[in-house]
Amino acid sequence: MNYFLQALGAFFGVLAGTAVTILVGLYFQRRNETQQTRNLKFELELDIKKIETWLEEIQRYRNAVNGDSLHTYFGYFDLSRIVSVTANAMFQSGLLHKKLSHDQIGKLQVIFSEFSVFGEQYFSNQLSQTRKTLEQCRAAGQMDLWHSEFKPQAVANVDF
Repeated sequence: MNYFLQALGAFFGVLAGTAVTILVGLYFQRRNETQQTRNLKFELELDIKKIETWLEEIQRYRNAVNGDSLHTYFGYFDLSRIVSVTANAMFQSGLLHKKLSHDQIGKLQVIFSEFSVFGEQYFSNQLSQTRKTLEQCRAAGQMDLWHSEFKPQAVANVDF
């Protein structure tokens, strides 16, 4: 009988130890997920502020295009500086799928693909080409060509 009680006590001890281990693991997992969610929110807030500065910069660029003064515009759009470390980690771990809908994940993918090194290079090249076209038209005395053909295209690019 004594042996049976000892075995039963050991069995319940193992069960209790397993339950405690599982509960502690779940607690730390939940805490980690909560922290990652906070980090994602913080990163998205930073990204929104960055986008707001780009919108201000695009307004300065629009003014330079409209004023035919691109030679005085030296702004730069550092699109690759968007913060996405936590979003990528959450995507790879599957946590992002747990927290967001399919549409929201799709929107994040579009945003992060546009705000990349390649997007930055494309945008920078587009600005340089527009500036070069204006200067070529000015040097050749063809400002009417700039106003009729190239300027509307540049303004459409800014609107996009």
